[in-house]
Order: sequence, then C-alpha cells, then structure tokens
Amino acid sequence: MQLIIAEKPSAAAKIAAALGPADQKKQGTVSWYEISDKKIYVASAVGHLFGLTSSKRGYPVFDVEWKPTFETSKSSAFTKKYYSVLAKLAKKCDEFVVATDYDIEGEVIGLNIVRFLCKQKDAQRMKFSTMTKEDLVDAYKNRFKTLDWGQAKAGEMRHTLDWYFGINLSKAAMSAVSKATNRFVKLSIGRVQGPALALLAERELEIKAFKPVPYWQIFADVKLKTGVFEAVHFEDKFWDEKKAKQIFEKVKDKPTTIAKIAKTKQAVLPPFPFDLTSLQIESYRCFKMSPKRTLSAAQELYTSAYISYPRTSSQKLPAKLGFKKIITKLSKNAKYTKTTQEVLRTKLIPNEGKKIDAAHPAIYPTGALVIKLGDDAAKVYDLIVKRFFSVFGEPGERESTKVGLMIEKEPFVMRGIITTKLGWQKWYIPYSNKQELELPQLNIGEVYSEKTRFNADETKPPKRYTPASVIKALEKENLGTKATRANIIEILRDRGYIQGTPIKVTELGLKVVDTFGKYAPTILSKELTRNFEEEMDKIRENKKKPESVLAGAQKIIIKICDDFDKNREKIGKLLGEAFIETQTKKNTICKCLKCGKGDMRVLTSRKTRKRFLACSGYPKCKTCWGMPQKGNFAVLKTMCQCGTPYVNFYIRKGRPWRLCLNPNCEYKEKPEEKENK
Repeated sequence: MQLIIAEKPSAAAKIAAALGPADQKKQGTVSWYEISDKKIYVASAVGHLFGLTSSKRGYPVFDVEWKPTFETSKSSAFTKKYYSVLAKLAKKCDEFVVATDYDIEGEVIGLNIVRFLCKQKDAQRMKFSTMTKEDLVDAYKNRFKTLDWGQAKAGEMRHTLDWYFGINLSKAAMSAVSKATNRFVKLSIGRVQGPALALLAERELEIKAFKPVPYWQIFADVKLKTGVFEAVHFEDKFWDEKKAKQIFEKVKDKPTTIAKIAKTKQAVLPPFPFDLTSLQIESYRCFKMSPKRTLSAAQELYTSAYISYPRTSSQKLPAKLGFKKIITKLSKNAKYTKTTQEVLRTKLIPNEGKKIDAAHPAIYPTGALVIKLGDDAAKVYDLIVKRFFSVFGEPGERESTKVGLMIEKEPFVMRGIITTKLGWQKWYIPYSNKQELELPQLNIGEVYSEKTRFNADETKPPKRYTPASVIKALEKENLGTKATRANIIEILRDRGYIQGTPIKVTELGLKVVDTFGKYAPTILSKELTRNFEEEMDKIRENKKKPESVLAGAQKIIIKICDDFDKNREKIGKLLGEAFIETQTKKNTICKCLKCGKGDMRVLTSRKTRKRFLACSGYPKCKTCWGMPQKGNFAVLKTMCQCGTPYVNFYIRKGRPWRLCLNPNCEYKEKPEEKENK
C-alpha cells in the first residue's frame, strides 16, 4: 500500500477526490481516504506535528530534538489524533508520497512525518501549485523520487536558528526581569522579531523627536466656467510669516490672469501579477484588510482550488498555465463574462515583474467554478481575478494640466488631471479608481475672479507604519519570509511591544529595543538576519552545509548571553519597569463611572484565572465588570454614548470585535433586538 501525506484535512480530501474514487474512513473525528483500486491511502497532518524542544534548563541551550507537538504544548493537543491516524496507516504501507505544500515549511512537515512516523529515510514528492484535479493528477503521475532535500535542510535550519535565538534570548531576558522584580514576566525576542521591532522603534523615535516647524500658504479659489478650482502660490510653503502676509495682502481677492498652460501625458502601465506581499498591500489599500486576514482568505481560496498557491514571491506567469483556458472558465461566472470576452481578444502576454520563485508562479485564479465564499475570501478572490485580467491589458494614459496664474505679478499654480485612456484599468474597476480633476478649456490671457485664503500650518512627523506598509518594509530589508512577516507583527502585538493601527510602539517595545541596543545590539542587527537568510538560500541550493551556519550561530548566541549576564541587574530593572508601565497603561480602560476617582483596570483572578475589570479604588469602591476571556484588546478613542470608550478585542482570525464593557450601558443592543433583525 501507498500512503500520500497531505498538509491539511481539506488538502487530503482534494487529493483523494482527484485520484479516486475514494472511500472516506474515520478514526474518531479524523478523516482519511482509501483508493482501493490503486492501493492508496490519503491522510493528512494538521500543520506541524513535530516541533523542536530541549529537556535542558537554563541558557544557552543548543541540544534540541524534534518531539510531537502534543507532548510539548497544551494548545497543540488536537494534533495527537492526526498523529495517531498517520502512525497507524504508515504501519500498513511500504511506499510513501509527501504531498504537503511545496515550500520550506511543507517540506519540514513532510520530512518529520516520513522519518518519525513512517520510519523512512526518504519519500516520493508531489509538487503542485493549485488544488485542481488536473494539477493534482499531473503531480501524482510525475511525482519525484525523493524529497526536495535542499528545501528540507534549509527548513530544518530555519527552525533550529529560530529556536536557538528565540528561546535562549527570551530566557535570558525573562530571567533578568524575574531576578530584578521578583515576578514572572513573559517577554520574547528572536532572530527576526528583534530587527523587526527595531525597525518600528526607529520610526517611533523619529516621531517622538520630531519638532514641527510652522509654515504658511496662500491659496486662491478661482471661479472658472465649470466650478471653483484651487490654486496655490508658486512657492507653496512660506517659512517667513511676515513675507507671506505681505504677499497675501497684495493679492487678496484680486483678479487672476492665465499666464501659462502646460499639458503632459503619461502612460499608466499594467500592474504585475500578485505575489503574496503585493496582494497583502493591495488588499489593505482596497479593503483595510490586515495582512494576516488576507493570507487566511487566500489560503481558504487555495485549498478550495479557486486560486494558485498564495505563499509565493513570484511575479511571473508562465504561458504553460494556459491563460486562454483559465479565462474561458472564468467567463462562466456572469460577473466576469463581459471582461473575459475583451481579455480573450488580446495577445494574452502578461506584464511580468522581476521577482521569481523557484517553486511557484505568481498568484492566479484557476477558473474553477466558485460555489460559496465568506466575505473576506470573496473580496480577495475578486481582487485576484481582476488583477489577473489587468496584467494582459494595454497601458492606460493620464493627462496632467499645469496652469500658471498671475495675481498682481505674483505667480500661482493650478493643476488638473484626467484619464484619457483607461486601458487595463477598465478591467480593474473598482480597484483602479484614480483621482480626476478636470479643468475647463482655458486660454492664455483670460481673466477670472478669485477669493484668496491664508493658511497657517506646520510640518508633520513621519507617518507610522500600517500593517501593510510594515510588511513592505520587512520585505525590502529581507527580514522574515513572505509567509511569516504577517505573523511576526502579530507576535509583537501579543507581547505588548506594539499596539493600534497605524502601529505605535509601546514604552515596553521601546525599552526592549533600547536595552538590547545597549547590552546586546547583535540581536537587533538587520545585517545578521539578512546574512542568515542568504545562508539558508545557499543551503536550499545545496551550496552550503547547515552545520557550519549553526556553529556560527551558537558562537553569536553565547556572546550575547555572556553580555546579558554581565548586565543582568540593569537589564532586568529596565525591562521590568517598562513592562509594568506598559501593562498598567494597557489595562486601564477608563475612569470608574461610580466613584469617579479610581480607574477601571483589567485584573486576573488568582482562583479562576479569569480576567475582569475592577476599580483601582478598591476596597473603598467595589465596582466590578466582566469582559471577554479571549483575545488581545486595545482601548479606542471612540466613545460609546454612555461615556465609556469602546474596546477592540483581537481574536486570532477575523476582524476586531468592538465592545462597550459598561454592563449598565443603555445603548447596548439588547438580545431581543438582535433576534428581530
């Protein structure tokens, strides 16, 4: 018998259906499949069934081994039933095929199952970029005789490096705080976390250090044939208030003369196909959907066979994908019928970017008929389909008009911009919406009336990172991988290092960066992390052995830990104080509505371990409120009508959940009101 190992239950079902007919079997709640006429079992993992751990205490520790995740983490207890099914089936088989996602993580998942459950040194490998029947059958027929060992070794080394840095340095930090404050504090720092937090902290410090500079502007609202249009003085910003006021008085409400008209045309090239990062950035722009939510939606679309593998860095669409066939399939969806007819009349040559991925092409729709999608998945799917159409389109064209005006010999500028040719943009509506400001027909020498405005303003600090812009910045710095960057941001948020959107670094986050910067700057080094990424690429290409890279990492970690131990008391005190300050701020929701003196703060019951809100004026004031037990939370500036600020709760998947925690709020939606909706 042959055992095909999938990464997730949904993938196992797809593979079995493609190679079947298959009989679904069950062991408890876990399904697996038997294709009896081909003597094949298909079963799945549920992500990683094995993780690195060590029995040794203290730090630094480098003696690690792979153990079942259900043995090392309570939160992974659910993996045991999948482990058991695979172990049981493996005993009945003499041939093994790994059909996990074709990437570094998928290779490690498959490798561990093969060697620890199947007791084999190698296995055959299916490689595919979509979950369509056609691709899965082809991947099975043309399966490789061995695992991708370069990818497997690189993946193992990534896990080992992350454990070395993350566990050892986090232990060092927590030990320092514990001894300085006599309390347990959960802190973490890692190989990618450190530089990522440093990147965010650098921007936060720029904002804090920023000193606004005042400036003045003079605007003229010019009344033209089709409406009132804004012009600004040629100098734009005046840094001398006296000079600005003199000019304003000179031109105030005086007639304006058209002195010069210049028109320029610019081509708007079709976009590149989506890789994961550009999809996450565009999804945030269009829907304000976080990178993590976007990836989750894309993963759902992939496992449903609606799109290709999303965790790709490629901007290439090879012709062998069969563009005509895909577009013809998409035409069966009434929403896209008209567009597909237009796209099919082109030469079907995609506008590709430079980025490549050895394992997968850019993200594209498979053309499979969509049955039903959730809200997030439907939005992301429409975005991917329309982007796919757009890469085959002609360039669009925009025309800019710059009008020079004279008011009492003072130069002003008025601008307009219009789209003169939609090109590919007509297939990307509504996501291609561009600002349009059409000026009427103007002639040099014409005189118009205007109303002048004097405006005082000041320079603004650099913008904070959004969830999308930080993903782009991490990619630019080569920090993390396409698949892990969104998760890194979530980890930093979970640890209390960052908060809100746009992203603000907390006092704890700043203190972590400042402390490590003084006593262990290596862990914040972008160059070090970038170097390890390059080393992993060499291992993947079989140009370098993992052992030498790991030996170098051990030396670095030993040095960092030694530096930590020399300054343990200082480090512990600094981080401990920052942690307490950050937690106090975060856990303070509002002023007590009853006594008006104390603060309503989040506390955790020693008996039940449940969290609740209580007045800091206890025992004089015994006001107490309940709150949700799951999810991180952030107090919003938006106030409920009852006078209590709203609080966002962030569950791992889905949108934030906004609540008013005041149990006596008369503006809350009553249960009977929900039922009547």
